[in-house]
Amino acid sequence: MHNAEVVIQVRYNPKGECVFCGEAPAGVSAQDWHNHLSNNLPIHPLAGGRAAFYTTNEDLARFKTMEGAKLEAL
Repeated sequence: MHNAEVVIQVRYNPKGECVFCGEAPAGVSAQDWHNHLSNNLPIHPLAGGRAAFYTTNEDLARFKTMEGAKLEAL
């Protein structure tokens, strides 16, 4: 297991679209936040249409406030 302090839970619908992605900043859709995180962190698939990202509090704060990136121009 990783030395992660934060587990970000993800849920998908039967079509494979992200319908929930924890820790998303206000105003950012679950799918957009998932896309942003998957560009920066490995995703760990789980059973039942779920997955998880593991990260630290510091990295999570950085992902939420990345200046210039603007969540890949969302």
